Amino acid sequence: MKFIVPALSKITKLLFVLSLSAFASAPLLSQIAPTSPPLNPPMWPSDPTVTGTNDWDQWKKNCHDMTAGFGKDTFLSCATSTFRSRPFHFLAQSVVPGSGVGGGGYYGRDLNRDIWQNKLEFTGVMTIRQFWFTEAKFTARRPHFGSFHSDENFAFQIYARNKQMQDLPFYGLGPDTNVHNAVQFSERDTRFGALVASPLTSWLSASGTFETLWPDIGNVDSSKVISIGQAYTEQTAPGLASQPTFLHFEAFLRPHFSLASEHLQFDYRFRYGYFHDTDTGHYSFRRFVADFGHSLYPESENGHRRIDSVFTVRFRLSMSDASASNAVPFYLQETIGGSDIDNQATLRSFRDFRFRAPNSFLVQTEYDRRIIGPVGLLAFYDAGKVSFARSDLNFSNLHQGFGGGLSFFLAGKVVFRAYVGLGGGEGAHPYFGIANFL
Repeated sequence: MKFIVPALSKITKLLFVLSLSAFASAPLLSQIAPTSPPLNPPMWPSDPTVTGTNDWDQWKKNCHDMTAGFGKDTFLSCATSTFRSRPFHFLAQSVVPGSGVGGGGYYGRDLNRDIWQNKLEFTGVMTIRQFWFTEAKFTARRPHFGSFHSDENFAFQIYARNKQMQDLPFYGLGPDTNVHNAVQFSERDTRFGALVASPLTSWLSASGTFETLWPDIGNVDSSKVISIGQAYTEQTAPGLASQPTFLHFEAFLRPHFSLASEHLQFDYRFRYGYFHDTDTGHYSFRRFVADFGHSLYPESENGHRRIDSVFTVRFRLSMSDASASNAVPFYLQETIGGSDIDNQATLRSFRDFRFRAPNSFLVQTEYDRRIIGPVGLLAFYDAGKVSFARSDLNFSNLHQGFGGGLSFFLAGKVVFRAYVGLGGGEGAHPYFGIANFL
């Protein structure tokens, strides 16, 4: 982070460009996985603000102005148009933690009719480490049913997506693995499914997802790393021997409400999912996730809360259940440490995907405050653990860590972060990149 401070005024413009590109790409990844941070909207697709607009004439003008007379403002205008234009724009983003930065394109076409706001979207991204992501989806939205007030709409979506991950770390299963015994594996995650979502009242919303999964796990062909097949078997890494097709059903409830003129917000999420092994049934299992998010906005400005000064507390509990003869595949078990497969921050003082098991428990506290321009400070404390038995999910023997760094705000939301996690006992864990919008 040292190089950020001396050149902060110069880098701020560039960070805005990267932030805007991330904001453009946020809808593209919003349905990759059901896990969401506690303080953002759930799985509803973003509300289209422009119908049938083509911005490429403006892009030509902005970039022509930049070549005619290069300056900070003209550069920012050209870069913003490049990453935000409709119906097509370029993307600059990663696929999963450790995949490296990549690039690609997005095309979206509005197909609105009467009260329905319909959109057809295509996305493709490849990173410098040859991870790639493709997606096609159709979303239909309309005002919700009922006379109550809600910012959420009724939505229906059909999607097909594929993630190819060439080189992922695996540290073993359970809470007591050794960081130095990491091996590598490749994973392909292909899904086709449908989602229906709707608010039920002003404070309660729900959704249901049905999808088919075609996973594929393999070894890494490199003499520089130890591949998973060299160190693990089906007994020590369930699901390594074969990967069947799964049918996945999930129900989602989200109670959310505010107190004290919205200075205190509660955002709770409950998920119950069933993964059905369509082959032998050996890998069928159930999962329940409870995610409790709390946001306190301690400062006011002009009679309103400051949304760029927020203290958050989050509790997350994930429990899996399989019959005595069944096993939960290791590649479908959730992880804590760094960021998880859905780019959600977990134990930020540890490496990405560090701990993996059928059950997990996580506590997070964080304070973000903008101090000058778009730049702010953040401080956090994380604690959590994974376990084989649900009865072991408690506050004893937690892995813990703390840290801090810089936040960069856009429209009151954090869009870019640079921080370091400490106190985990495994060295410092730095992070520098686009914040997760999802």
